[in-house]
Amino acid sequence: MRSRIIYLFFTMLNRIPLTVIIILFLNNNLTGQKNDHRHHNHSLHCVELKDKNKSPYSIFRPQDFLSARAIERRYLMGIEIDILDIPVTPEYIQQIIALGAGIHAKSKWLNAVAVHTTDTTVLKKIAALPFVNSVKPLGKYRNAIKPSMNTKRPKVDLSKHEKDYYGQADNQIKMLGGDVLHSYGYTGKGVHVAILDGGFLNVYRMPVFDSMFNENRLLGTHDFVQGDRFVYESSSHGCNVLSCMAAKAPHLMVGTAPDASYYLFKTEDVKGEFRAEEFNWVAGVEHADSLGVEVINSSLGYTGFNDTTMSYKYHQMDGKTAMCSRGAEIGASKGLLIVNSAGNEGDGPWHYIGAPADAKGVLSVGAVRPNGKRASFSSWGPTPDGRIKPDIAAQGRHTVVASMTRYDITRTNGTSFSSPVMAGMVASLKQAFPTHKSEDIKNAIRLSGSISSEPDSSLGFGIPNFFFAYMALLESSIIIDHRGQMYFAPKVIDKQLHLFVEQRYPTSITMTIFDKTFQEKYYHEGHTKGNEIIEMKIPDLKKYPPDVYIIKIEIGGYPYWLEMIKG
Repeated sequence: MRSRIIYLFFTMLNRIPLTVIIILFLNNNLTGQKNDHRHHNHSLHCVELKDKNKSPYSIFRPQDFLSARAIERRYLMGIEIDILDIPVTPEYIQQIIALGAGIHAKSKWLNAVAVHTTDTTVLKKIAALPFVNSVKPLGKYRNAIKPSMNTKRPKVDLSKHEKDYYGQADNQIKMLGGDVLHSYGYTGKGVHVAILDGGFLNVYRMPVFDSMFNENRLLGTHDFVQGDRFVYESSSHGCNVLSCMAAKAPHLMVGTAPDASYYLFKTEDVKGEFRAEEFNWVAGVEHADSLGVEVINSSLGYTGFNDTTMSYKYHQMDGKTAMCSRGAEIGASKGLLIVNSAGNEGDGPWHYIGAPADAKGVLSVGAVRPNGKRASFSSWGPTPDGRIKPDIAAQGRHTVVASMTRYDITRTNGTSFSSPVMAGMVASLKQAFPTHKSEDIKNAIRLSGSISSEPDSSLGFGIPNFFFAYMALLESSIIIDHRGQMYFAPKVIDKQLHLFVEQRYPTSITMTIFDKTFQEKYYHEGHTKGNEIIEMKIPDLKKYPPDVYIIKIEIGGYPYWLEMIKG
């Protein structure tokens, strides 16, 4: 239900609720269609294989099918390389080709290949092969077309600049505590992000992306729909999405991960809705995984298709049924941080999230208005098996994105944009903790949410604060907010201790450590100018022998006392 045509209309008519547009679009395209896939002249089919026998690949030689970066990520997270990582058996592929079918894409995780042919005799022969489990229709095969590029660049109009560094994107970043995390130097640098979308029209000629190109942070592209590397076509939706993360035009628009490195993958076929897009999606995630990508943003979702025999029911949104959800779950198990839009059907007849947002391992993102209240179109949970979805929420109403036609910004609506706003912050947080397991990072993000104590089926754990998530992931940290409330005070300390104090007014802050006989072991004094967070850090506690210690924190003359154990 996410044809990019819908989003193009929605961008132009952003005062009309998205659900209305979806309903109109589906009525125009589904009227008179029969619930029989043969009437759609499917030219793309999924061939599911039984095994990976006769494979020349071995889990003991992962360098043959995974990049060094992908292997390192698994090593750091303690993730084993297993049979799912082994590519589809080449001999099986050759036998399928020999029968007259072309290969569109492969999926090692699903152990399947997508083949293109309209010859039913060929399909019957493929189905009869001893290593084939099933042959099912996927949709339309798209030939690559000759690319065309518009090299005219928009003129720079400095009158559009704002006083704030983030420009007009400041609200959507500050809502997530992103400005504070960025101030610590965590802007996504060194993190590799893949974006799966329907096209990235104009990206190469837009000034907001100049730093990405000049610093060689666009690492690669691939079109999984048409089989080439040209992705600057079909839709501007991917360009809007990318700008939420990668834009770096200070005082006009800065994204949530302005220093990350990016891969752009086109997996969505804007000419129709078929399960082929799910297969492309899984192939894209697999490719990202093999390259060593850490974070994926997918502003895509699947529930209904042009061929209604392919459409899902709500009870199938269990994270296990949809092809893309199964792929997402495997990707998450490989250590990928997958961020996906929850969907825009909250006030429509479908109402619920789609796939792959239903997958347990995916961070599904709902949408809020600029004031933090839920956007009416944001899809609801829970999943049919009772899990909290969406997981978290970000600004998806009047979200600032880069303009396609001029040096300017525009505003648009949809969880398609709350998702990349969130994904960029995930990438920035990942920079701070490159060796942390993905599950730990996701849990810290959820628990930093505005309603984490009472998550619901509307916004999940709420709007996260990424600086709180950062502090929670530190080995030992004490947080005291401007109200004097203390958080995360650990009982056991080991290697380091961090103290964060938020103050609205100028004041002095001291931290003193005593042993159990009240002999002073450490003293540090700091000062805050007000409206800031001050950090005091003891980076090396190894010299302290295991024992009980007393910590005194004094803020403007008011003392806090804590007892801790050195492990």
